Amino acid sequence: MNRHDGMTPQQRRHARTKAKLRAALEALSVRTPSVPITAAAVAREAGVGRNVLYVGHTDILDDIRAVSDARTAVRDKRDDAVRGDAIKIRDLESQLASMATENAGLLRRAREAENRLARAEKQNAQLLQQLADARRPVRLRPGEPENPA
Repeated sequence: MNRHDGMTPQQRRHARTKAKLRAALEALSVRTPSVPITAAAVAREAGVGRNVLYVGHTDILDDIRAVSDARTAVRDKRDDAVRGDAIKIRDLESQLASMATENAGLLRRAREAENRLARAEKQNAQLLQQLADARRPVRLRPGEPENPA
């Protein structure tokens, strides 16, 4: 038994048109997920006029709105995630800049400490030389030997 048995020709035409419109809506929603779906686009895809949608298939218009609302919700959720990621990125960039500034300060302090150490080592070497010079025996008279034994 055919599913169209007992239907008038107008009912069969209405059912075929509804099937075309649903198929067109499905095809558009799969094919173009980022493009908004309009009544005109669905009608064009199904090969019918827009008035057919507005006059006899308001349930398809409701389906178009539902798909658009679902897409909007997904887009809003994605946008919220992107905004959250952007905030995290700015925070990380701020932390990175702070760490770079702190690193530069630490590097400057390390170089200053190295310079102070080099000066202290040079001064220590001079003092050791002066101490060695001070411990060396000194001739009191020019003719005496250095080491009296």
